[in-house]
Amino acid sequence: MVPQRSVADFVFGVMFASVSDAAFVVRRSDRRVMSVNARLEDLIGRVAGDVVDGSAAGLFAEDARRTDDILDRPGRYEDVALRQLDGFPLDVELTIAHVEHPEWGSLAACLARDTAERRSLERDLMAKHSALYAAHAELERVVAELRRAQLSLEERNQEISLLAGQVARVGWRAAVGELAAGIAHHLNNPVGALTSTLRTLSTRLADPDPSGRADLVQLVQRARTAAGRIEEHVGAVVRLHRTGGLDATPRWLDLSHELDTALTLFSGRLDAISVRRTYSGPLAAHVPQNGLHHVLGNVIENAVTAMPTGGELNIVVDRRGETWVIAVEDTGRGVPAELEATVLDPIAAGRAGGLGLATAQRLARLWGGDLVNRPCKHGARFEIEVPAAESAAHPNRKELR
Repeated sequence: MVPQRSVADFVFGVMFASVSDAAFVVRRSDRRVMSVNARLEDLIGRVAGDVVDGSAAGLFAEDARRTDDILDRPGRYEDVALRQLDGFPLDVELTIAHVEHPEWGSLAACLARDTAERRSLERDLMAKHSALYAAHAELERVVAELRRAQLSLEERNQEISLLAGQVARVGWRAAVGELAAGIAHHLNNPVGALTSTLRTLSTRLADPDPSGRADLVQLVQRARTAAGRIEEHVGAVVRLHRTGGLDATPRWLDLSHELDTALTLFSGRLDAISVRRTYSGPLAAHVPQNGLHHVLGNVIENAVTAMPTGGELNIVVDRRGETWVIAVEDTGRGVPAELEATVLDPIAAGRAGGLGLATAQRLARLWGGDLVNRPCKHGARFEIEVPAAESAAHPNRKELR
């Protein structure tokens, strides 16, 4: 029997026993196993005494031709099967080196490395690779969806651009319509007053009784006032065309006088309406007269229109800090609940009051006031806020108009 230690020392030196890989020596001439280390014993589950001096065919779980081919050709071999104690094959990575010994001849020095851990790592790597591949495919899918979404967004942006152009055109038409409505509201009241006065004049002139003509002077004066107001509004429209804006020059005004004047223009439509005035002058304000006329006329017009069969029109003026609050309240049909929040919105469809209220509110805000809708139990109530001014500040208090 060949001493195992001497062969091992010759082939592997001092590392034979301590190397981490399994090691064994086979004599090539007769395929006899000459020596094994402890790591090989652990790897295949067999002690050295069961392997040394035995045939290499019992150590390998390969067929004889592949075993001979491996032992006769130095190099590295993947997936070489060694036979375990229970007979099952164990795949290892085998490295073969040929060594010539003067006494034992040509030897095959073999290092076997268990590839189970490597295979496990490879499987993990393959699983991670598959997961990465799937993630990459998912990423490509998401990118494709984002590209489609981007194209869709670009299409929507184009649609929005087209809609914006349409909205701009609609807004321009609305502005023109609002201007026309404002002009109509400016002219409607004095025209109505003039028509009513002329109708009354015709009736009085046709009356054969001279006593029935006693109020002709008052009617003629009312007609002159209405005609003057029409001329004033037409002049404002002309100035608007020439300068691009209404006359917004503030004037010293007496709100009580302006309210009385506005009500006078509606006298022909107030026969069935009871008017209660809770104010007395002078009520000094320093605001544009055209804008104030428009606001007062528009709010009173809406109140009178809301009471076609009669009712009550209450006009109250209160002082709240630095502001006059003119409350115009009627007992008409009121503002529908669903339109309370949008009654002053210029683009609200189907709104009572139309564009005139929105125009009136805008004008009031231009001179520091406001027009506010105040819900009430019966009818409608609109409050016109006008910045107050002390009459003593005017150079001549008697000139308040």
